[in-house]
Amino acid sequence: MNWKKLLLLTAFILFVFGMGFALYWVFFRSTPEEVIVNNNFSGGLIPGTNQTGSNVVNTNTNTNSGLPWDNLFEDNKISEVANGGLTKVTSLSESSVSGLKSTDLGVKYYDKEKNQFFRINAQGKPELLSDKKFYQVENIIWSNRDDKAILEYPDGANVLYNFRTGKQITLPTELQEFSFDTSGQKITASWIGSHPDDNWLVIANDDGSGLQLVEALADKANDVQIGYSPDNQVVALYRKQLDLQRQEVLPITPQGNSLLSFIVQGSGFESKWSPEGGSLLYSVYNENSGYLPNLWVTGGKSDNLGDLKVSLNLPTWPEKCTFSGENALYCAVPQGLPRGAGLYPEIADSYNDNFYYIDLRTGTKTLLASPIGEGGAYTATNLFLSGDGKILYFTDKSSGNLQSIVLK
Repeated sequence: MNWKKLLLLTAFILFVFGMGFALYWVFFRSTPEEVIVNNNFSGGLIPGTNQTGSNVVNTNTNTNSGLPWDNLFEDNKISEVANGGLTKVTSLSESSVSGLKSTDLGVKYYDKEKNQFFRINAQGKPELLSDKKFYQVENIIWSNRDDKAILEYPDGANVLYNFRTGKQITLPTELQEFSFDTSGQKITASWIGSHPDDNWLVIANDDGSGLQLVEALADKANDVQIGYSPDNQVVALYRKQLDLQRQEVLPITPQGNSLLSFIVQGSGFESKWSPEGGSLLYSVYNENSGYLPNLWVTGGKSDNLGDLKVSLNLPTWPEKCTFSGENALYCAVPQGLPRGAGLYPEIADSYNDNFYYIDLRTGTKTLLASPIGEGGAYTATNLFLSGDGKILYFTDKSSGNLQSIVLK
């Protein structure tokens, strides 16, 4: 008997069974319908508040499933204003948009078909930001000041364009993942060279001058989330995997130092700062959440970053949320995500969303709307509020079109 072949065959069979069990455990093992993570907490989500929030949100009920859209419109069963049920969606563009951003000068975006930039005016209508056409812009990073943005193109070209003055500056092609500071005069980015040893986190003036090396990235560039904090004390967050259920997050300062790190209970850390930086919204997934993303909020200032971490018990990602000041959130929450969706976020693209309002002072979560149009329900991304807080804008993931609903 050939014992070597027998051992190899046995090892192969054990490997196949092991992989099958792993796939079953992550994706197919039955779990409760509601995601409940650390649901009981004392005090509000914002430091200094004393309220308690412990309500559970069940996002597995597909409100729009199987409904006759035409009849709903004819019978006036769709509300013009968000009130917790089916809510009318108004389309603001006929083609796909990108770079949707709410700044001090209004909500702005790029129309991919018209190759032009627009601003939503005071009447809620799109108006040209510039007569100039910009072809095949792949990514847009807006400054909150001076109507300027960095435009990234498919060939790697980077252009800083000022829409007020018409001035254009070409930036090095090695720069990626840009972020403006609050003044709009400085940027942080990753410098990606031809070899991992050439990869750096850098800061510079917005025209590319005064380049300074902050931290070597080497082969860890994918583990660094680049972005200025609102107080400009942090330029990036480095995520280090400790084990299967925990990550350590190290905030990096403009001087290349690290503030005190903090531990999050899960993997897949993604985050977003509140407008003034008082809070940091983040999502992680772990076994307790069925490997679904789960939103958390923690302190965001440099002296309390990561100190208080509270679960919001909502299975979604920060990129599907927008802050309303420091004390509230609006989030698009997919309906009925399957177990394991945190590992593969693209799964959410095929699930319709409900919109929720979250009061961070009390922890209260309120179903705001199930957005619906003549074509059906929506999967939303890039949520932003109008300056008066009366309109919620979002991009339809399927069509890429700019949409809006009336809040009040």
